[in-house]
Amino acid sequence: MRNNRLTTKDKWENVWTGIKLPHIQNPVYDIKNQLNTYLPKSDAFSLIEIGCAPGGWMAYFNKQFGYRVSGIEYAEAAAATTILNMEILGLDKEVIVQDFFTFEAPSKYDIVFSSGFIEHFKDSQSVVEKICHLSRRYVITIVPNCYGINGFISRTIRPVVFNQHIAIDIKTLNLIHTNCGIKTLFCDYVGGVRLILPGQKNNFFTKHKHIARIVNSPVQVFNLFFLEIGRLVGFYPRTRLFSNSIIYIGLKDEN
Repeated sequence: MRNNRLTTKDKWENVWTGIKLPHIQNPVYDIKNQLNTYLPKSDAFSLIEIGCAPGGWMAYFNKQFGYRVSGIEYAEAAAATTILNMEILGLDKEVIVQDFFTFEAPSKYDIVFSSGFIEHFKDSQSVVEKICHLSRRYVITIVPNCYGINGFISRTIRPVVFNQHIAIDIKTLNLIHTNCGIKTLFCDYVGGVRLILPGQKNNFFTKHKHIARIVNSPVQVFNLFFLEIGRLVGFYPRTRLFSNSIIYIGLKDEN
């Protein structure tokens, strides 16, 4: 599986350095709405996040849905950040410091969640097969939309980051889950009209933060404008051209 990776362990050791803690994920309204629509709220449910640093999603699911949360993270420094985040938040947690592909769970989890994970592997089907094997009930997978305007921005301004991703569209994301016997509840672009910040994840802008702020500011205004429009009219368009993410929610076939 090592040759299947598009990123290195060192990348994930360093990516969460300096993140402000405590951190709880605050997903956009469209994602919140889909999670609330399809997932039960129960403290009897267990959830594991694959590639869990810095623990923001674990905290979100514990606080909003009551789940008993676990996470697996193979980068030691990233795992330590996750553990510290959970401790600051005062949350019960299980953070497993291990390579996901060598992990053998003693029992299955009610929900297996990943965000920004499967697209970092050349063969995403084999990754999802492992994910689905861990699930007793639900599988939730979020990937970035590497097509449309966001794909163009990333490919043009931050090609190193772009090349660490496999572009996955709705049809592909749905297929690699249904191939594993998962029944699709929801699979679509989410986030409305939302652009990635061009001044992020680029070595030049990392060194020249004042220029990054100048470049990012109009995009932030653009995103905020369309977010407020969406709130006012109660509609968030789901488009390959403008949306920044895709979410899959599925239920394991018990037959």
